[in-house]
Amino acid sequence: MSEFHKRFEAAEHKVIVLDFYATWCAPCKDIDKVVKALARQYANKVDVIKINVDRFDDLVETYKVRSMPTFVFIKNNRKIGRVIGADEHKLKQTLSKVCK
Repeated sequence: MSEFHKRFEAAEHKVIVLDFYATWCAPCKDIDKVVKALARQYANKVDVIKINVDRFDDLVETYKVRSMPTFVFIKNNRKIGRVIGADEHKLKQTLSKVCK
């Protein structure tokens, strides 16, 4: 948890993308390459933090995650978006919108 808080605080002006996943989740594995590519593409504007749902119950509860993958977008400590499922188009569209 301390690593999560350090990265959260270090992001400052960036959009934080919380990537809730599970190691056993096939759709999570399928979308992972896309997430990594988008993290590189938006490196100056986004910080992606991967959260294993099996290890961080408190964060799952805090962000009300019920399906995987779930992507929660945060800026200035405020939730500004959410994408549920391995929807590449919606993920790209949301990132483009929140990074303007």
